[in-house]
Amino acid sequence: MSKEAEKAVFQDLDFECPACDSHFCEGSEWVTNLLESRTTACPDCGSELRIQDEEEGLLADFMKRKGRFGKAMFAFMLPYGIGGLVVSLFFGGLGFMLYLPVGLVVFALLKLVFDNQSDLSIRLDRA
Repeated sequence: MSKEAEKAVFQDLDFECPACDSHFCEGSEWVTNLLESRTTACPDCGSELRIQDEEEGLLADFMKRKGRFGKAMFAFMLPYGIGGLVVSLFFGGLGFMLYLPVGLVVFALLKLVFDNQSDLSIRLDRA
Protein backbone atom coordinates (compact mmCIF):
# COMPACT_ATOMS: atom_id res chain seq x y z
CA MET A 1 0.00 0.00 0.00
CA SER A 2 1.41 3.40 -0.93
CA LYS A 3 2.10 5.96 1.77
CA GLU A 4 -0.69 8.21 0.45
CA ALA A 5 -3.21 5.35 0.44
CA GLU A 6 -2.19 4.34 3.96
CA LYS A 7 -2.62 7.92 5.18
CA ALA A 8 -6.11 7.90 3.69
CA VAL A 9 -6.92 4.85 5.82
CA PHE A 10 -5.70 6.73 8.90
CA GLN A 11 -7.27 10.06 7.94
CA ASP A 12 -9.44 10.05 11.08
CA LEU A 13 -6.28 9.96 13.23
CA ASP A 14 -4.73 13.37 13.71
CA PHE A 15 -1.54 14.34 15.55
CA GLU A 16 -0.80 17.78 16.97
CA CYS A 17 2.67 19.26 17.34
CA PRO A 18 2.98 21.76 20.22
CA ALA A 19 6.12 23.32 18.72
CA CYS A 20 4.68 24.47 15.41
CA ASP A 21 0.93 23.92 16.06
CA SER A 22 0.69 21.75 12.96
CA HIS A 23 -1.76 18.90 12.53
CA PHE A 24 -0.67 15.88 10.54
CA CYS A 25 -1.63 12.27 9.88
CA GLU A 26 0.75 9.40 9.32
CA GLY A 27 0.58 5.74 8.35
CA SER A 28 0.58 2.61 10.46
CA GLU A 29 4.36 2.12 10.43
CA TRP A 30 4.91 5.63 11.85
CA VAL A 31 2.22 5.06 14.49
CA THR A 32 3.69 1.67 15.44
CA ASN A 33 7.14 3.24 15.82
CA LEU A 34 5.64 5.97 18.00
CA LEU A 35 3.96 3.39 20.25
CA GLU A 36 7.19 1.39 20.57
CA SER A 37 9.63 4.24 21.21
CA ARG A 38 7.18 6.78 22.72
CA THR A 39 9.10 9.51 20.86
CA THR A 40 9.10 10.84 17.32
CA ALA A 41 9.93 13.91 15.27
CA CYS A 42 7.38 16.32 13.85
CA PRO A 43 7.30 15.88 10.06
CA ASP A 44 6.74 19.62 9.62
CA CYS A 45 9.24 21.29 11.96
CA GLY A 46 11.47 18.37 13.06
CA SER A 47 10.92 18.95 16.79
CA GLU A 48 11.43 15.97 19.07
CA LEU A 49 8.06 14.89 20.44
CA ARG A 50 6.85 12.31 22.96
CA ILE A 51 3.46 10.79 23.69
CA GLN A 52 1.80 10.88 27.11
CA ASP A 53 0.58 7.69 28.81
CA GLU A 54 -3.11 8.57 28.43
CA GLU A 55 -2.70 9.46 24.76
CA GLU A 56 -0.68 6.29 24.21
CA GLY A 57 -3.60 4.20 25.53
CA LEU A 58 -6.05 5.97 23.23
CA LEU A 59 -3.75 5.45 20.25
CA ALA A 60 -3.19 1.75 21.08
CA ASP A 61 -6.97 1.21 21.31
CA PHE A 62 -7.43 3.00 17.98
CA MET A 63 -4.87 0.75 16.32
CA LYS A 64 -6.52 -2.40 17.76
CA ARG A 65 -9.90 -1.31 16.38
CA LYS A 66 -8.35 -0.63 12.96
CA GLY A 67 -6.80 -4.11 13.03
CA ARG A 68 -10.09 -5.77 13.95
CA PHE A 69 -11.89 -3.81 11.23
CA GLY A 70 -9.31 -4.91 8.66
CA LYS A 71 -9.71 -8.56 9.66
CA ALA A 72 -13.51 -8.28 9.59
CA MET A 73 -13.38 -6.71 6.13
CA PHE A 74 -11.14 -9.49 4.83
CA ALA A 75 -13.45 -12.13 6.33
CA PHE A 76 -16.40 -10.41 4.65
CA MET A 77 -14.85 -9.54 1.28
CA LEU A 78 -13.56 -13.01 0.47
CA PRO A 79 -16.96 -14.78 0.57
CA TYR A 80 -18.70 -11.69 -0.80
CA GLY A 81 -16.38 -11.64 -3.81
CA ILE A 82 -16.89 -15.35 -4.45
CA GLY A 83 -20.64 -14.88 -4.05
CA GLY A 84 -20.54 -12.04 -6.56
CA LEU A 85 -18.81 -14.26 -9.10
CA VAL A 86 -21.39 -17.02 -8.59
CA VAL A 87 -24.29 -14.55 -8.91
CA SER A 88 -22.75 -13.11 -12.09
CA LEU A 89 -22.34 -16.55 -13.62
CA PHE A 90 -25.91 -17.63 -12.90
CA PHE A 91 -27.81 -14.35 -13.26
CA GLY A 92 -25.53 -12.15 -15.36
CA GLY A 93 -24.80 -8.47 -14.85
CA LEU A 94 -28.29 -7.62 -13.62
CA GLY A 95 -28.00 -10.19 -10.83
CA PHE A 96 -24.68 -8.71 -9.76
CA MET A 97 -26.13 -5.19 -9.83
CA LEU A 98 -28.84 -6.40 -7.41
CA TYR A 99 -26.19 -8.19 -5.31
CA LEU A 100 -23.96 -5.11 -4.99
CA PRO A 101 -26.20 -3.11 -2.58
CA VAL A 102 -26.14 -6.06 -0.16
CA GLY A 103 -22.38 -5.63 0.13
CA LEU A 104 -22.69 -1.91 0.71
CA VAL A 105 -25.17 -2.47 3.55
CA VAL A 106 -22.98 -5.14 5.16
CA PHE A 107 -19.91 -2.91 4.79
CA ALA A 108 -21.76 -0.05 6.51
CA LEU A 109 -22.78 -2.38 9.35
CA LEU A 110 -19.22 -3.67 9.76
CA LYS A 111 -17.92 -0.11 9.84
CA LEU A 112 -20.53 0.78 12.45
CA VAL A 113 -19.64 -2.20 14.65
CA PHE A 114 -15.84 -2.20 14.36
CA ASP A 115 -14.88 1.34 13.42
CA ASN A 116 -17.47 3.59 15.01
CA GLN A 117 -15.19 6.06 16.78
CA SER A 118 -15.14 9.59 15.49
CA ASP A 119 -11.91 11.34 14.64
CA LEU A 120 -9.14 10.99 17.20
CA SER A 121 -6.66 13.77 17.84
CA ILE A 122 -3.45 12.86 19.67
CA ARG A 123 -1.55 15.72 21.30
CA LEU A 124 2.16 15.13 21.52
CA ASP A 125 4.46 16.90 24.00
CA ARG A 126 7.92 18.28 23.42
CA ALA A 127 10.59 15.78 24.38
